[in-house]
Amino acid sequence: MLSPSGYIGAINTPTADVVPWGGASFGLSNNNPEQKRTIAAGHFGSMNAGFGLLPGLELVGRLAYEGEVDCSTFDPACRHGLRDLSLSGKYQLPMALPFDTRVAVGFTDYGGPTAKFRQLYGAATSTWGPLDLSLGYSRARAPDALMDGPFGSVALRVSDRWSAALEHDSRNARAGLHYSLPVFRDAVLQLGVSRLLSQDTELKRWQASAVLNVSLGRVAESAPRVAPAFASVSASTPVSTQASAPLASAAPLSADTSASVAPSAELATVPVAVPTAESVAQGLVERGFAQVEVRYWAATAMQPALWSVRAESRRWRQSQIEAMGVALAAWLRQQGGEASGSRPADELLLTLTWQREPVLHAYTSARCLEGWREGWTRCELGPQSGLAYGRALQLSRDREGLGPRLAGVEARMRQASDAQARANGGPAWMPQFEIGPGLRYNVGTELGLLDYSAALEVGAEVNLAPGLFWQGVLSTPVAHSDDYDDGEPFAANRHPKLGLDSSLLSWWKPLPHGVAAQASAGYIDRRYKGGMVDAVWMNDDGRLRLSATAGAFQHDTTHERQNPLLGSARWSLVPGVWQLEATAGRFLGGDKGYRLASNHWFGDTLFKLYYRDSQIDAGSTPQAAQRKFVGFSLSFPLGPKAAYAVGPVTVRGADRLVLGLETKVGENDNSLAYGYGEIPRVRHGVMSDVSDHDRNGQSDLLAQYRRLRAVLSEQLATQR
Repeated sequence: MLSPSGYIGAINTPTADVVPWGGASFGLSNNNPEQKRTIAAGHFGSMNAGFGLLPGLELVGRLAYEGEVDCSTFDPACRHGLRDLSLSGKYQLPMALPFDTRVAVGFTDYGGPTAKFRQLYGAATSTWGPLDLSLGYSRARAPDALMDGPFGSVALRVSDRWSAALEHDSRNARAGLHYSLPVFRDAVLQLGVSRLLSQDTELKRWQASAVLNVSLGRVAESAPRVAPAFASVSASTPVSTQASAPLASAAPLSADTSASVAPSAELATVPVAVPTAESVAQGLVERGFAQVEVRYWAATAMQPALWSVRAESRRWRQSQIEAMGVALAAWLRQQGGEASGSRPADELLLTLTWQREPVLHAYTSARCLEGWREGWTRCELGPQSGLAYGRALQLSRDREGLGPRLAGVEARMRQASDAQARANGGPAWMPQFEIGPGLRYNVGTELGLLDYSAALEVGAEVNLAPGLFWQGVLSTPVAHSDDYDDGEPFAANRHPKLGLDSSLLSWWKPLPHGVAAQASAGYIDRRYKGGMVDAVWMNDDGRLRLSATAGAFQHDTTHERQNPLLGSARWSLVPGVWQLEATAGRFLGGDKGYRLASNHWFGDTLFKLYYRDSQIDAGSTPQAAQRKFVGFSLSFPLGPKAAYAVGPVTVRGADRLVLGLETKVGENDNSLAYGYGEIPRVRHGVMSDVSDHDRNGQSDLLAQYRRLRAVLSEQLATQR
């Protein structure tokens, strides 16, 4: 269970177990077990948020509090105690030991000026049937640290729901019960109660905790799935006459093998009319695509039929992989089987666009795509490819990335087509709306445990020409805490009255050699007007990304000018899962410095852990203006995966909602510091929609094949 002290533990003491990779735990407790309660008024306890960032690695943010939590500590009438925001971490060593023994090391209370609970520890946990036995040793680094010396615990799993625990934290003993209750898919609520057994009357005897354990999303595979081996089938042989070997008895197929296999006959059993360019275009429009263009070249004696499809995703904006799966399923469903007179060897070049410019390409055939859905990695290609075998499905953010798969295809596409269709799905200028909350908040300050300003935001995009569009955000305030009132400390950061938070005319263009660039002009927010340019480049496999941002803005009221200039480098350490990023230069507020970040992807959820160091020119005392921060943010889409279509207009939840916390480090005060490390960002552009929020590099695309298979299968089932 997530302990109030900031780690997975028995009750309050740590074990060697950690938050599972891709999991999150959110806990609330009525106790701070490290110290006694000194203020009877208000509240006493802690809130925790723990995340499994990598196998064996957990990170926990903790907010401990005592007394009245909604008043200023500078007010003599405020009966307050601590309000401490801190960070803890634990790493389980990758060791295989007898009796399922795990070993972990960790720290608590890093960051912030107080460090009241700081300690270093190591723990070992062994499992003996229903028993977990843990022993550890801790070295206190603060007077109020819970442990200083040896500690241990024993936990007994009585049933799937109930467990009991007994522990000693080097000073006191405690016994408790835990109850686990599944509340919805991939979420379990844990309730715990414990009692202090020692005679220490200064500490709280009874402790209650509630922890919600959830999955942030499926962790992407770092390599494509390997398919089982089946009998080889030539492109000229009718698929419906071939029988494949049973999966259970198939030998494994290595990623380098060139065997191809017979696809499932599932699709062939569904009567489907012979597809035409018009029917394919209309099918894509019905699935939420616009600006659809379809061209078709009939088969010849030497070449299979070829489809070239281009479509703009309007309903599927949370993920390009999601949109690609829907589009592939819409095309494949219409191909049917040989029995219905379709062409199972038909090849497909599918291009997804954003603002009518290409962002993602796919190359495959009907037969290869059906087999890829069942687990193939390679498939026999058509003669025009110049290769006997290749990937059953090839994805790339640019046409160059498709490589030899397009050899001869483009020359064929320059010939006159047998049929061509264009199905708009509504004019390009019809707006797309996204709705979500606007949140500004301060947590764990001397002014209150939580201060906030909330607004309702409506974003809009209107396409004007290929790559050219207007984007803006309209917001209206909903509610705010007292400290955001006029004359209060956070008043300047409160959501103002109804109006446009941003209004920009943007133009973007894909350029050769993996480069995409965008220029924007207008109001980046209500304060600054001006313009900026963003550029992104990725190497061939997409693991290295370089980007740059340059801007020139002027404050509407003060007429102060800001010229941000930033460069960034990102390396995909584990494709689709873990990225390391460094950004340096001059930020929006004029401060100069750098930011280091570790990005962790779980499906559509992004966890970012960062360290930032920047400095504002302060004349003769520059050191006083230097600030260092450590923090984390959680970014995820809101609402269902598909936007709601109202005629040609679409309405969806916010593409990304970002929540996070940060704390100053390296200083002995807890004064608030604003305006450091701000990176100018437009809501939509090359850093978001074009790069799929930095997820469509070649290696990252390969890591998402498992998800794409799931989307394809789900869509084929729902489109029947």
